[in-house]
Amino acid sequence: MAACRYREKLHKLYGKDDGRTVGDPGWEKFPFFWFLLFLSYRCTRMCEYCYAFNQVGYDSSLEMDDSTFSRLLEWIPEVWKINRVKVNIVVFLGGEPLLWTDRIRKVMDSVYNNTDGMQAALCTNGDLVNSTNWDDLKDIQWISTNITDISIEELSRRMTIIGERSNVINQTIIATLDDFNLHRVLDISRFGIENGYRLRFYRNLYRGMDPRYKENLLKKYHELCDLLEDYIGRGYDVNTTFLLDFLIPAWDKEASLYPCGKRMGVVFPDGSIGPCIRNHTFKSGTIYDPDPLAKLQVYDFHYDIRRPDLPEECKQCESRTACHAGCPNDKLIFRDITIGKSIVCDVHREIIPRLRHIETLKKAPCS
Repeated sequence: MAACRYREKLHKLYGKDDGRTVGDPGWEKFPFFWFLLFLSYRCTRMCEYCYAFNQVGYDSSLEMDDSTFSRLLEWIPEVWKINRVKVNIVVFLGGEPLLWTDRIRKVMDSVYNNTDGMQAALCTNGDLVNSTNWDDLKDIQWISTNITDISIEELSRRMTIIGERSNVINQTIIATLDDFNLHRVLDISRFGIENGYRLRFYRNLYRGMDPRYKENLLKKYHELCDLLEDYIGRGYDVNTTFLLDFLIPAWDKEASLYPCGKRMGVVFPDGSIGPCIRNHTFKSGTIYDPDPLAKLQVYDFHYDIRRPDLPEECKQCESRTACHAGCPNDKLIFRDITIGKSIVCDVHREIIPRLRHIETLKKAPCS
């Protein structure tokens, strides 16, 4: 029954043209509207680079109450009906979302019953995979596991369990590059590529302006690109979308794919909403407000090279359609304003051309 429901959902989601906005050829399955749900900040860990930890602390009382959760089940279909976007995605974050699998099931039941379906993703640290009720997660297509500080062997065990007990079509390894993970990033990459997992590496945002950290980061990024080129030459599949720092290197059009401040509904445990997955203090409204789509339109968070207030240097840069002058929230944290160049401009100027070269290698015919 679950498999039948799953096929029906995908048929609606990717079916014939119904007038809703969809991506350009080759990007038809890329979600243009993102529902990012923080149902709770409760977690099994205390990672120093966590956005929630750095902005709201680990207050276990910051959990969505029953009344707010009931409203959320109504709010998501309401926003879907008016956003006119064909491919939407709902992502479960936290805290640790595996603490709330019953609520994940209820969200997905509401999505399935009241929309044409959505992609569904979950980000976890994997601590609870042994005790998780997997029936609650039957509609999750993508699971990303954060390696945190566990061994690669333990990561392998956890991802094997996920692969055996869930309905996911792909798994992703997430690593925030603190000093420990920066040191072993190549080993993590080898494990991921050789086992068919996607990779996603984020720099430690809160070390973003440290010159020594940026120097080490760029060095490792180049070593990683060398490794990826070698694996492509050996016939392995390598994916660069969101591989490093949310970058989309294959995108070559001026119009931005980033939904920040435009097509992104971030919902926090208290029912407030905002335009940014990484900013947990800026709130633009609540799920109780009328005209919810308008509440999500926040110009300062537009991650888009077409912003007229961005530097002309950025608009002429060859990497502009991948970088889009950098994350507005990064700039807000370090400069208290969302304009100007990326805070890691020097890093991305070097690494984006290499990522794009990797994309050309993937398309090259085998010799």
